[in-house]
Amino acid sequence: MSAADATITIVIRGARGSHPMPGPATVRYGGNTTCQEIHVGGRLIVLDAGTGIISLGNELAKKPPQTMAVFFSHNHHDHIDGILYFKPAYQKTTTMYIYGPADEPGTIMDALETISSPAAHPVQFARMGMKFDSTILKNGDVVVWRAGADAPSRLRDGDSAGPEDVVLRVLKNNLHPIEGVLNFRLEYGGKSYVYATDVEGNEERGDPELAAFARGTDLLAHDGQYTSAEYADGKRGWGHSTIRMAIKTAEAAGVEKLAIIHHEPEHSDDQLDAMEAEGKKAWPGLFFAREGQVITI
Repeated sequence: MSAADATITIVIRGARGSHPMPGPATVRYGGNTTCQEIHVGGRLIVLDAGTGIISLGNELAKKPPQTMAVFFSHNHHDHIDGILYFKPAYQKTTTMYIYGPADEPGTIMDALETISSPAAHPVQFARMGMKFDSTILKNGDVVVWRAGADAPSRLRDGDSAGPEDVVLRVLKNNLHPIEGVLNFRLEYGGKSYVYATDVEGNEERGDPELAAFARGTDLLAHDGQYTSAEYADGKRGWGHSTIRMAIKTAEAAGVEKLAIIHHEPEHSDDQLDAMEAEGKKAWPGLFFAREGQVITI
């Protein structure tokens, strides 16, 4: 495999945080909640299943069969609700490998079963039709999807990954209220991508643990829901970062390219433009993720 073949392609399906925000003021950055579609080494990986996953499903449903791994960062609604309207989940030709946290009071599967319970949804998750398997992740876990393998698996102690294997490393980040959140580092062919949504660092030093996890990565996608003024005015402890926190973490990690994700729903396109321009003054490699954007590493 040449360096040119070792690419990680990321499609931003949803970049909004907390809840969807459709309308004329959010057209450029999008109103759908968090979801990223990743193509790497011929494998499909999905990070979170906010409402952004719906458009992905509309496309995939036209091209069965589909096999994918879906990694959930945590169990909050804006990261899981879109799965209910993901068309491939209702197709028997779909195989989905689900990975997520074991938050109190339940696991990712408990959360998916709750939002699809008879009182809330007409079809329960286990009866949607697809074939699925679920795995609970904890801090330090490593998942490998080996070249030629039908499914990913947990990397066992003493095992190693080959150059054509896709590796996903897990950091349990406790800088989110109550249960914490899973951050992910995807590695393939000498390239890497770190996905860090719903984290809350420090405006002077960022998040040192996340910085160590992300050290040297080609791209860090980091929560940046608030301005510093908004954070100081009642948002402290809500589990989200300011742009300054994201920049401080990127600086400590030695990362040049920084994608800001999980946009505040009340921020219009014009406000996000202004925040991005201000952020670029401090960190030229910074950009705000936009729904539909395709990023190739």
